[in-house]
Amino acid sequence: MKLLSRSLLAALALSSVAFGCAAPAAEEEADVGGSAVSTSNDPNRLVDTPFYFAVPKEAVTTPIDRQKYPYPTVWNTSPEVENDGLRMIAIRQAGQDVASKKAARREMAAKLAAAGVLADGDVVLTFRPELAGTMAYPHIQMGVTHAGLVYTQGGAAFNIDSPLDGQYVGQFDTDHYAGNGGDDAGTDALHIVRPKLMNEGRRAQLRSWIGTLKGSLPRFRGERQQLMFQSDYLTPIYAAKQMTTRQTVTTLGKIILEQDRTTKLPMFCSEFAWHMIALSGCTADEIKNAPAEGAACVDAPFEPMPLVGSADQVGLAEGPLLGILAAPQDKRASLVPSIFDPGANAGHLSSGHRAVAEQVAPLMAGLSQYYGARAMGATPAQTAPAAAQLNAGIRDVRNYSPTAFLVNAMQSDGVRKMDYVATVVFTDNAGYAKAKTLSRNPVP
Repeated sequence: MKLLSRSLLAALALSSVAFGCAAPAAEEEADVGGSAVSTSNDPNRLVDTPFYFAVPKEAVTTPIDRQKYPYPTVWNTSPEVENDGLRMIAIRQAGQDVASKKAARREMAAKLAAAGVLADGDVVLTFRPELAGTMAYPHIQMGVTHAGLVYTQGGAAFNIDSPLDGQYVGQFDTDHYAGNGGDDAGTDALHIVRPKLMNEGRRAQLRSWIGTLKGSLPRFRGERQQLMFQSDYLTPIYAAKQMTTRQTVTTLGKIILEQDRTTKLPMFCSEFAWHMIALSGCTADEIKNAPAEGAACVDAPFEPMPLVGSADQVGLAEGPLLGILAAPQDKRASLVPSIFDPGANAGHLSSGHRAVAEQVAPLMAGLSQYYGARAMGATPAQTAPAAAQLNAGIRDVRNYSPTAFLVNAMQSDGVRKMDYVATVVFTDNAGYAKAKTLSRNPVP
């Protein structure tokens, strides 16, 4: 493929492309929608989720015991690619009022934790199926807008998310998840992904860190404002501080322990989740006694990812490309336009998301060229020069966006550092009844 033009590279360098959490305006102004997930008219599908919002079937290898929870589970194939889909667990939601939403989410958190579907260290990604057919930016993001971290307490699952406030932190029942009856309609679909490095020891250690964090939170966040929300998603804190990730994880631990009472370490949502998982490999004493270069016990769930990968890795903007590559060779090229030229139906986007989508439009042109070449059969080695240019356009800073967790889980077994577990969808009575019927079919 041809290398990107200088004018395109200049536009990329000037754009504020952000493959992180939704911008504050988008978080405060919820996307249009918020009703229970719309049921498909197709008799063989629960929800119409396109291939660019799905994962390759071969990547769905994490076992779940369907007998341990009461909800129906279905393999929801994408309309375009038979080998792409989502393993959906349907949750019946009695109504669209806030009380009904809260009740459904609390019940889900308790029952799926008891069944092992939600576990300490899991990352729950806010997924908005209604963003399909809108604009290229949310398509590349795979409809994912936020990342929360799971911990358990008393046998039930809870979430702790940056920005560490009452709109997010709870039992998946706060404004972001259940809505507030006003300007925030909540979210009705959640992806569960699991770091491969988590084990029982690390899960216990994570619970300990979160317990300490909750105790010291009013001081390090309220009084000293050390761990506030980071709105510059293009510049992870390790890049902003010119530190290693080992040093930033160690610093986070010291802030939680209140050993460090001065350092400002703002983080966006997925950055916080990534750091807490990395911190779960350490004890409090190891962090307290860590040298200047950081604690050796720090163990990240995966390395920060480039925008576009090279021959031996995948980039955080390549999730839909992995979906394309799961299709038959002769069908792949025809799938690219649906991602990048969907007709700009922005009706389901908040003004905040529309603004970001417009800002990153120059980047989408280069990505479209890259996707097209790969779909036509070009190898990662052949597209490496274009990938390098795309990465240079955002200063070649590697990142850990919410979508990065899902993209990592889409890689082949033995390569990926995350596992896709399931997608929880909250649906009405009709959707739930359909899910029960579809659950009789085989589910990976």
